[in-house]
Formats: sequence, C-alpha cells, structure tokens
Amino acid sequence: MINLKKQFLPFVSFWVLDSALLYVASLAFPTYFVLGNKSMSALWAAIASGLVWSFILWIGVSANSKMLKLKGALVMFGYYFLANFVALWLTARMAPVFGFGVVSFVWLALLAVIADVLQYGVWVLGKFKEM
Repeated sequence: MINLKKQFLPFVSFWVLDSALLYVASLAFPTYFVLGNKSMSALWAAIASGLVWSFILWIGVSANSKMLKLKGALVMFGYYFLANFVALWLTARMAPVFGFGVVSFVWLALLAVIADVLQYGVWVLGKFKEM
C-alpha cells in the first residue's frame, strides 16, 4: 500500500509553494519575472511552471542526496540553492511551453534563495522525512 503522506504530500506541498512563489514574484516584480504566454494565463503558467520546477528539483535532489551524504546547515543550504537555481533556470528555458520567464540570473538567484528558506519551512512544518 502506498503511504500517501510519505510519497505525495511532500511533493504536492512543494508544488503548491513553488507555484505560489512564482505567481507572487510575477506580481511583485512584473518587469523581472513574466508568467503566461499566448496559450496560457499567468495563473496556469504559475501552476505548470511550479510543477516543472518542483519535478526537476525533486528528481535532482532525490538522485543526489543519497550519493552525496551532505552534512552541515551551510552546505545543505548551498546544495539546495544550487538545485533550486538549476531547476528554475531549466524551467525558464522552457518558457514557450510553460510560460515562465526571467530577466537575468541575478533575479533567478534571488528567487532561489527565497525558495530555499520557504521550502525549508514547509519541510519542517510538514515533518517530512526524506524525498
């Protein structure tokens, strides 16, 4: 039997958080973050891009965390920052399909740092064990 909390709740939590973060970022800084394209609205672009971002992050972290065995808060923060940055960059590279665009790497890095902190909060509040 599939344990729903262990398997899907962490991923769905990250998906909701990432989608909301993209939507808020595009509302707060519309000249730096763009959501939507000719085939989807900003809300649907946030949901689709949040799903892609969460999926890339989830796969990347799940595959590497078992091999790397990282220790220390600063090392983990750096690792998740890099994972978020790469996942966001890949999502933004697929802008014609998923509707998320960003102006520069600096804004992408800022969003990755904010995501790091918020994702850690969701992880602690949800009492999730592993990806």
